[in-house]
Amino acid sequence: MITLHHTTLIATCLLLVVAVFTDVRDGRIYNAVTLPFALLGMVLNLFTGGLTGLLLSIAGLALGLALFFVSGLLGRLLGAGDCKLFAAVGALLGPQLLLWAILYSLIAGGVFGILMAIWRGVLQQALHRVWQAVYFRIYMKTPMDITDSPSKMRLPYAIAICAGTLFTIWLRR
Repeated sequence: MITLHHTTLIATCLLLVVAVFTDVRDGRIYNAVTLPFALLGMVLNLFTGGLTGLLLSIAGLALGLALFFVSGLLGRLLGAGDCKLFAAVGALLGPQLLLWAILYSLIAGGVFGILMAIWRGVLQQALHRVWQAVYFRIYMKTPMDITDSPSKMRLPYAIAICAGTLFTIWLRR
């Protein structure tokens, strides 16, 4: 029997699959993908947890959106679509699971980034850019920015978010 809890997990997995597809294909995660799932998350959590469930869903959404502002303060480390994807995941799973998903996504993103750099033959160049970005951020107070990365260094971060979120769901089931 499929419960509302299962429906939330299925919706989260569907959101992740669609976001990975659009991020790989177009390099974007569309609002038309994230917004309906964020609203669905609030509705499902209202039904499963009442007002408390809705408030937790809104807190998860807010935490995901807060990443956009933190990323902006640090110099745009994540794209807006990535932050909105985190917000939709937060609306579906709540703030506590979202924190774990963010942590595991960061780890997955680091591993994925290194593997992609090796595969594309740009590991030394990528490590130099990371060192440069950190140096300029810390010592020169210049913000880091992902928008000027060469195409060989870009990676669809929705894959890392998907891996981190699915790992969270698997661990916390």
